[in-house]
Amino acid sequence: MANTEKISVNSSDKLSRAISALTAMYKQNRFVVVSMRPGKDRTLDQNALWFAMYQRISDQMGMDDVEDARRYCKLHFGVPIMRKADADFRDGWNRLFLDLPYEVKLRLMGPCAMFGPDGFPVTRLFNRAQGIAYTDAIVAEFTEKGVVFDDLLSEVAA
Repeated sequence: MANTEKISVNSSDKLSRAISALTAMYKQNRFVVVSMRPGKDRTLDQNALWFAMYQRISDQMGMDDVEDARRYCKLHFGVPIMRKADADFRDGWNRLFLDLPYEVKLRLMGPCAMFGPDGFPVTRLFNRAQGIAYTDAIVAEFTEKGVVFDDLLSEVAA
């Protein structure tokens, strides 16, 4: 989908740009699919924080690869958040993935032929509030296991 565009509207100017982009795409293609939802997307700061957290988990838990921490977090924290928040996600997950072996589900969370370099879409579907819940869940579990995140979290708060 090289012609896909995503625009977050949070001002009159952005609304104007979105309408212009939609109009131009319609004139060029005559068929356009539009999807809208209220709310904020996750932020670039959240993405950076999660990567730093995955790295910290990997380092302090003795994992072979940061990708192992990312897969684990997506499966154990992200999937439950999305299953709770989105009936379509829940139904699809339950029908297609719920009964797969744990190792297969874990592998699908990372780079794979089926879902590309980011793996099964979980965190990229989050809005900002779901991203916060995800961060909180990671901190809660891994702090109990001795992983220290205080410095990472204070950088985000600053």
